[in-house]
Amino acid sequence: MSQTNHEVTITQQPALIQCDFEKAKAYLAERLQEYQGVIFTEDTKADAKKTVAELRKEKKAFEDRVKEVKKEYMKPFEVFHGQAQELIEMYEQPITFINTQVADFERKRVAERQEYIKNLYNEFICDMAEVLPLSRIYNEKWENATTSKKAICDEIIGWRDEARNAINAIKGMHSEAEEKALAIYMDTLDLSKAMLHISQYEAQKQEIMAREQERLRQEEQERIRREERAKLEAEQRAIEAERRAQEEKEAALRQAEAETEAAVAAAREEAAQEVIDSLIAMGDGVANLYEYRLSMTDEQKEKLELYLNSVGIDWEMI
Repeated sequence: MSQTNHEVTITQQPALIQCDFEKAKAYLAERLQEYQGVIFTEDTKADAKKTVAELRKEKKAFEDRVKEVKKEYMKPFEVFHGQAQELIEMYEQPITFINTQVADFERKRVAERQEYIKNLYNEFICDMAEVLPLSRIYNEKWENATTSKKAICDEIIGWRDEARNAINAIKGMHSEAEEKALAIYMDTLDLSKAMLHISQYEAQKQEIMAREQERLRQEEQERIRREERAKLEAEQRAIEAERRAQEEKEAALRQAEAETEAAVAAAREEAAQEVIDSLIAMGDGVANLYEYRLSMTDEQKEKLELYLNSVGIDWEMI
């Protein structure tokens, strides 16, 4: 295949276009100077309109001439441009043909490289294929002819080992959130996000457990307080019952004593009456003098004196 290069040579000579620019500029400057500071009135309005029309006519004539000059000036360029475009299209024909061949060759090479990468992946991914499908870790630079087998192997092995270590780290936490954390890692391949989920779960769990323990502690304290109140109330009821029983016992004793005293008093009265009756019945006998030393209270003394007087016994205080 010939490698001879050819550079197309283009020569150009400047065309000459002349115009009395300076004279035209002086004319227009003079006209501008003429009308600067002029205030138009109703009387001068017609002249002003006429002047504007003349200037516009001159401007249009100049613009039309510029277009004619440009058209004439561009005629040789148009001829040149058409021939140059034909040459450009001829350049494109071998470029397209060669590029097509190169592209076909490159597609074939890339397809072979992709199959080669797939085989390397199957060889080295091992137990991480489910976590790391080839499409997920695929690096387009592996398709480059300059990328070595070792570089591709190292990268696949790096992905594999990193995923394996991450999964072992998550499982090593022995957390109830392990399943969700593994799902997060498999979705993002970001160990920090998975570990953050576990940390947040464990912190929340500890908080819930702390609240539950506090609730149980408060319930236990309330139970103890209820038992203490119940015990105190029971003791108070027992004391009250004992007090009432004691009062009832004392009342019964007082009633029994009262009944006993009443019975004794009744018996004494009955016995005294019998004595009186017997003394009265024997009042006709001989009276004798008797002396007694008695120990009595004032009340008993008073009752005895009344009794002696009632039965007619003579007595005197010694």
